[in-house]
Amino acid sequence: MDTFYSPRPSRFIETKQLSGDQYLLSQDASAFREGSGWNWQAGSLGYVLAGNQIVMKYWSHGLTIDQNGNWSGRDDAGGCGLWMYCEDETYRFFGAPSASIGTNPIFTLYTTYNFLTGTWTYVGAITPSQTVGITGTTTNNNANSGAVGEFVTATVIAGSAVALTTATSANVTSISLTAGDWDVWGVADFVPAATTSMTVLTCGLGTTSATLLTQTGGGGVGTDPLSSWKGAPTVPALFPISQILQPVRVSLSGTTTIYFVANATFTLSTMTVYGSIYARRKR
Repeated sequence: MDTFYSPRPSRFIETKQLSGDQYLLSQDASAFREGSGWNWQAGSLGYVLAGNQIVMKYWSHGLTIDQNGNWSGRDDAGGCGLWMYCEDETYRFFGAPSASIGTNPIFTLYTTYNFLTGTWTYVGAITPSQTVGITGTTTNNNANSGAVGEFVTATVIAGSAVALTTATSANVTSISLTAGDWDVWGVADFVPAATTSMTVLTCGLGTTSATLLTQTGGGGVGTDPLSSWKGAPTVPALFPISQILQPVRVSLSGTTTIYFVANATFTLSTMTVYGSIYARRKR
């Protein structure tokens, strides 16, 4: 055992423990240590905690790790911390709450940083500065798929307008949304023929093709999934009428097709519809 004393030996001592290739970096009730995990055995506590892979370097606070990658109990009743640099080029940060001295810590993985992709993965909350906040994009680009701010849209132009049958729902268009929490909205433009008399125009969302939701919150879609106009028989004579669906919360557990659906009640002649559906990932 080699011992190296600091300028303040009453509080700090550094000791190389040859049996476990572990350095003791502080001599207090809950010592801070570092070492190599190359010799940790498959199935050991540390090896399994690292995702069943080699740990090239580790730092621990509050517990001793032996050369086989196991620990028998905490140094004191305080919390324990464990940092690992793993063979898959990730840094992993674990924590264990306070418990009785000598008890085995139960670690939770709180943060992983991947040096190959630059990706941080968090379990706990991310708390930015209240005044600085999270910086947004500074140019006309798009958020990545799966990221907050992801935008999905689909449009049917006037030249490809969908023919409607009175009081019968039809798809204007549709989009596919992956699991998550979305705001979805749309605009439907109804185009009657010169002599068409209309009494009802409705647009909304559906999770089944050509089917409007019949009740608020149905099919995993949030509040107010419909927008309707009702009135006395009106002949607008070829003048397009826009019907706007305000943003609706759509909460999905898996990839789902969301249909933008239109329905019109009319007589005497024909009616077509075109428009767009839009979606923005909120979280």
